[in-house]
Amino acid sequence: MLKLADIIHAERRIRPYLQPTPLEAAPDLGSEVYLKLENANKTHSFKVRGALNAVLALDEAARSRGLIAASSGNHAQGLAYAAQLVGAQATILMPKHTPQKKVNGVRRFGAQAVLFGDYYDQTEAEARRRERDEGLTYVSPYNDPFIIAGAGTIGLEIARSLPEVARVVVPLSGGGLMSGVALAIDALCPQAQIIGVNATSAPAFYNRRTNSDLPQQWDTLAEALSGDIEAGSITIPMVADLVDDIVLVSEAQIAGAMRWLLDVQGWLVEGGGAVGVAAMLHEVIPNDGRQTAIVVSGGNVDITTLQQILT
Repeated sequence: MLKLADIIHAERRIRPYLQPTPLEAAPDLGSEVYLKLENANKTHSFKVRGALNAVLALDEAARSRGLIAASSGNHAQGLAYAAQLVGAQATILMPKHTPQKKVNGVRRFGAQAVLFGDYYDQTEAEARRRERDEGLTYVSPYNDPFIIAGAGTIGLEIARSLPEVARVVVPLSGGGLMSGVALAIDALCPQAQIIGVNATSAPAFYNRRTNSDLPQQWDTLAEALSGDIEAGSITIPMVADLVDDIVLVSEAQIAGAMRWLLDVQGWLVEGGGAVGVAAMLHEVIPNDGRQTAIVVSGGNVDITTLQQILT
């Protein structure tokens, strides 16, 4: 069972390599609304926190076997960076539709990028097969306590900057980010409401929470959130226990948030990273004056997607 101490240990482990990310006021969303800008992190995503924590925690035998992962792109870049840092070989499988910017980022850090599968669930199954057949060390993008603890360092930073925060809004996919942030906020800011935001294209946790059966849609601006949740994932009970509400945002709302972030705040943010802003901007979550922190989880947008939302 993960505890706040695990997140504190993760922060100590990763701090020599990663600095805290900015917390920026967003007055157009509300006088007490702030953006936690993980798009300003190394590799332009929160994923580097968990990947680095997980790889630094591995023993030499596990690293020497070689690392493997499945990723829609941001975990891939974080793991590639971490592997380069410790001198390990890494192979990362990504769906065929992964933006080229993310593929290039993996290769830039010296890891092998393999495009496999039409959608994320196929990619993950193949990565798990290679783990078994080739004896590689699998580093999950979400179903791993070290990944979750690394993501939870975002919650520590929010709690230090906004100790009286009333609401924390977090993008939600496999639940690694949400589980870590929620664990830290629940421990340090118990007054805060914790809200997860699913894209309608990737409604896995919303389906679980509401007993719905909305389908996955693989053609989406929020490809970083695509995929189902691995059976038995440790994030499932954590999200159930710690998250107060889960809401949905549409493709049009995500596109509007991406444009707003670029035009008003001056930040390039990918679709999956913009879902929390989309929920506030389009009043899926009401602007009721409460102090609110929104996690902006990533900024890896390729030029084709950028052109799509701007035209």
